[in-house]
Amino acid sequence: MKKTLSVLLLSYLVGTGALAQTPTTPPARVLTPAEQRQKEKIDREVQRERQIRAEWAQKQREYEAKQAEKERQKQAKKAGKVLEQPAVVQPATVPVTTPAVSKPSEPVPTLVEPTRKERRKKDIVPEPSSSPASVPAIEMAPVPVKVARPERVKREKKPQQVDSVAVVSEGNRDLTVSRPRHEFLPKGHLFDPILLDPLEAQTYGSILPAYWTEGQKYKGSIVPFAFGFAKPFYRRTTEPGRSEEWVLDLASFTQFEAYHDYTLGKARRQIMNTDYKISIIYNIRRGENNYRFRVYHLSSHLGDDYIYRNKITAPSPNSVNYELLDATYSRVVNNWRLYGGLGVVLRKSEERKPLSAQLGAFYKKPSTRAARLVGGVDIKFWQQTDFRPGIHGGVGVELGRTQNNLTFLLEGYSGFKPYSQFESQQTAWIGIGLYLNPF
Repeated sequence: MKKTLSVLLLSYLVGTGALAQTPTTPPARVLTPAEQRQKEKIDREVQRERQIRAEWAQKQREYEAKQAEKERQKQAKKAGKVLEQPAVVQPATVPVTTPAVSKPSEPVPTLVEPTRKERRKKDIVPEPSSSPASVPAIEMAPVPVKVARPERVKREKKPQQVDSVAVVSEGNRDLTVSRPRHEFLPKGHLFDPILLDPLEAQTYGSILPAYWTEGQKYKGSIVPFAFGFAKPFYRRTTEPGRSEEWVLDLASFTQFEAYHDYTLGKARRQIMNTDYKISIIYNIRRGENNYRFRVYHLSSHLGDDYIYRNKITAPSPNSVNYELLDATYSRVVNNWRLYGGLGVVLRKSEERKPLSAQLGAFYKKPSTRAARLVGGVDIKFWQQTDFRPGIHGGVGVELGRTQNNLTFLLEGYSGFKPYSQFESQQTAWIGIGLYLNPF
């Protein structure tokens, strides 16, 4: 009996599903503190990205709405101008036996009353007054209204890429942030070469018929010639008036002597000396202020003809073989370019004394004419020559309307010799020079 009751109870439990096994889900894994922080960081980035996208979309909608409102006002203004013009009515005469009765269903044209000035014109017909009953009525033809055609919007040219602009909102203001513009081999200079510096990297040639060394006049003419250039190879502009660039300049400075050799009885032209220079320059412009930071190497070499003619048989000490680091400031005030700078030689003091300085002024008035007056003075000081000034001045005419103009100068110099290893010699000259910056 007990066995029968156990079997019945087991069958009941199986039928009702009380013993059915229910699948159990594994418990969720608990994130570690590091994983929780990473998850929160990702959520914040996603939320920030969505907010930025929403702000940009809102600004775009506001901008399009403003443009559409401007266009609508423009079209309404044009349509108003067209409607204000006086309508010229040309009545069509239709014979009618009975007095005309205007049909209520037909639209009555509205006429704009012309002004007194417009009535004086011959092509305007005055508005017909109401006629008596004996005169047949004239049915007015509907006045055609000229619908203003929508103005064709000219396709604007895309501006040059100043490297994109991003709009960042700060409170109630929109700040426009421009990305820097990069140029390779740009035109022009942030710091223009100093024209009257005898050792500036530029191209020039001079004829010096009046030349003195240690108070004695040279019997002949000295012809200095230089070929050089200063070329920017990279420029970065962050905003108007704020730029910097890297410049490479190379130059060779050669002095020829032209004289009459009375021993041979003929004119001679020989090389006296050649100096070589190479520089790396970093220029900065901040509005009207220009800065030049430069390091260069300069070396001087006497010509074979000069050595042979002067019977130089032993090597002489040559202090014009050095590297120099200098900084120069320049600014234009009332068409005068004023500049000044300091330098230090990167050699041992036994080889060359370290300090140097430079200052000067140059006048050039901007003009659209093909020729303009220019002039100025350049002064240099070297500790190597006991800070005796080397003064180079000139006045003349600049020809051309480009950045590579020709300059003719009546020039003079007084001070230490600006080139060759004989810089300790007191030198003076007067002559004519032609200057050109090829780049």
